[in-house]
Amino acid sequence: MAKGILVLAPSELEQEALEFLQALCEHYGKSVCVFAPTKDLKHGVCELLFTNKEAFFTHILNLYAPLRAAHDYVLMGACPFKDRLNHFTESQKLYSNLEEDLARHLNLVVVQVLKNGGAQMGFATKYWQQVGILSPLFLTQGPTDTANALDLSTPLEQAKEAFNALEGAKPTCLSPLAFQQQILERAKSNLKTIVLPESGDARILKAAHAILQLKAAKLILLGQKDKVDRDAKDLGLDLKDTPILDPKTSPLLDEFANTLYELRKSKGLSLEEAQKLIKTPTYFGTMLVHLGHADGMVSGATHTTADTVRPALQIIKLAPGNNLVSSVFFMCLETKVYVFGDCAINPNPNSAELAQIALASAKTAKAFGFDPKVAMLSYSTGTSGKGPDVDQVAKAVQIAKEMDGTLALDGPLQFDASVDVATGSKKMPGSPVAGHANVFIFPDLDAGNIAYKAVQRCAHTLAIGPVLQGLKKPVNDLSRGCLVEDVINTIIITAIQAQGL
Repeated sequence: MAKGILVLAPSELEQEALEFLQALCEHYGKSVCVFAPTKDLKHGVCELLFTNKEAFFTHILNLYAPLRAAHDYVLMGACPFKDRLNHFTESQKLYSNLEEDLARHLNLVVVQVLKNGGAQMGFATKYWQQVGILSPLFLTQGPTDTANALDLSTPLEQAKEAFNALEGAKPTCLSPLAFQQQILERAKSNLKTIVLPESGDARILKAAHAILQLKAAKLILLGQKDKVDRDAKDLGLDLKDTPILDPKTSPLLDEFANTLYELRKSKGLSLEEAQKLIKTPTYFGTMLVHLGHADGMVSGATHTTADTVRPALQIIKLAPGNNLVSSVFFMCLETKVYVFGDCAINPNPNSAELAQIALASAKTAKAFGFDPKVAMLSYSTGTSGKGPDVDQVAKAVQIAKEMDGTLALDGPLQFDASVDVATGSKKMPGSPVAGHANVFIFPDLDAGNIAYKAVQRCAHTLAIGPVLQGLKKPVNDLSRGCLVEDVINTIIITAIQAQGL
């Protein structure tokens, strides 16, 4: 996937800077293009987009995605955006932080172009650090002796260090919109079939319609076909060509009942009981996944967590090396995405279970493009506090490191020491995780559930999940208070899990 570079320059220098960076990347063998999406937009389209911020950035992301897939670098400047935005009075306030928003929503690295040999470089560096966006390189109009700056007139063969700075730069900023776009692209790259057993809920049907329009997954709906078709028509939804299976009358019932009986007879389940259970939507849907008719299942809009998880444990079972099912939430903050676990399943995990939750959460994070740095959380950092709760986390850290010595994992850590570099270096000097964590393992369900809901509500954060982990095949649970957007995101997450990435 290409690296996106946002070039911030005075209008008279932007074109020169873009051409210089394009030539620099090409000189060192990279495929590069310049992205200027607003130049050719018609006035009416601009007016619509520029007065709706989410629509604007969604439109830009949709144009940007194929370029990112086709090139090593995608360069863009802010001036074309500003020039068009200035024609619309309403947009000027809405996009007062345009550069920051572009960097956040497109997950970009910033290259700042400065006049006067970089006299303002210190101020600019501090600014980009404050807003959480990476600026690894400055271009200047005139000579400079600063290590991370380069004169625009420098010959390309003498600009190897500047190119290396671009190559080594990793975007530090990821917005909810950008994260959702990334996972959508992942899901579309290898379509999987997800079964939805709750077709009687309008939220599920609306999400199914959206997923089909996005071409993010194939779907199977469970329910009575006539009722589902009627409900879809009443809601103005297009679900044509989507299989609709009735668990009470399906020709698969005998096969599914016999399979369930064979799986559970040692636990005392009779064939008659299996025949009754398999007619329930969650058991039928889980069996579709188990026998390969579907790749994953999303349930929970009208069923309890137990209704969703129990059939999965009985039929699909745990993946090798796992003794429990756990969960994570993707917490999409303004400029970052964090992984919180376990916030939904295990009330009071012991040290061994905490270690397993940490490893499973790191694996999930890695599958979704993160470089996991795992903080085992406590009310104490390192050896500063005493007590059985701290000792339990410390033991979990030891067990996890023995199970995977390559993982960046540390603890016990307080949350502030996990996310703030200055606090982390003071409280846990030398830790590879302190101040840099992106995966957070809470000591129990009380702490995890309270923390994720507090962040979700008070910081107006998009929380995607719970994402279940530890099963052989993906089954994910919805909150009964879920929104249509939550269902859409969970289907996409489940599809990606089914890809086995």
